[in-house]
Amino acid sequence: MEERAVVGPVAASLPLASFKNADSPSDAIRIDRAARLREDRRAQILQKAKEVFAERGYHNASIAEIILRAGIARGTFYLYFRTKREVFDSLLTYTLEALLDRIQVIRLSPDAPPPLGQLRDNLRRVISFLLDDTALSHILLYHAVTLDTESAERLDSFYRMATDKLESSLKLGITMGLVRPCRTRLVAAALLGAVKELVGQLLSATPSPDVEEVVDEILEFGLRGVVVPIRWMGGDSRPAPSLEGFTLPI
Repeated sequence: MEERAVVGPVAASLPLASFKNADSPSDAIRIDRAARLREDRRAQILQKAKEVFAERGYHNASIAEIILRAGIARGTFYLYFRTKREVFDSLLTYTLEALLDRIQVIRLSPDAPPPLGQLRDNLRRVISFLLDDTALSHILLYHAVTLDTESAERLDSFYRMATDKLESSLKLGITMGLVRPCRTRLVAAALLGAVKELVGQLLSATPSPDVEEVVDEILEFGLRGVVVPIRWMGGDSRPAPSLEGFTLPI
C-alpha cells in the first residue's frame, strides 16, 4: 500500500515518496507548498459544500452550486471529489471523528484534574464545537440521518460509541461514590438524547447562547435533576416504577 502524508484533518494528501525523493531542499519546499495549496483548495470546497448542504439538504444541493460558491472550475472540483456524496461523506466523517475526539475518558491519575472538572471540559468541548459550527451541526442532526440506510447506520454506530463513553464515565462515578447506583446504559442514553435535543433547539436561538451557561445547566440537570430534594423526600411515598426486564436497543 502506498504511504501517504495526510495534511490536515480533512485535507488532500501526497505520497511520502514525493518528499523522500526531492532532489534538494528547494524541491522539498516546493512540494510542501503544493501540498498546502491542495489542502487549502480542498478545505475551500468543503467549506462551501457545508454551507450548501446545511441550507438545502443533501438532495436539493448540487455540485453546480458548490462550484459557484467556491469560485472554482468544474474540473477543479473533480480533482478532489468524484461525487456529491463523496463531499458529504467527508464532512460527516470529519464531524463524527471531531466529536469523539472531544469526549475524553475520565482519568484518575494523581496529577489529573477532579473528575467533575474533566466532565465539564468534555461538555464544553462538545457544546462549543456544535454551536460554533452550526452548518456542520445541521448536517449531523437533520440531514445525515434521513439521507439513506448507510448514513443512518453510521450515525447509529457513532451514537453507540458516544453512549459507551458516557456509560463508562457513569460506572466510574458509581465506583467513586459520585454517581448514584443506576441502570447506566439507560441513563447514558437519556443524557445523550438530552444533549442532542438541547443542541438542536439552541442552533436557532437568538442571541447565541453562552456556552458556559449551557454547560452549567447540563451539569445541574445531570447531577441533580429538576426536583427539589427535600420536597421529594417529604412527598409521595409510592415506589418508583420498576424497570425490571427493560433493555435499550443500543
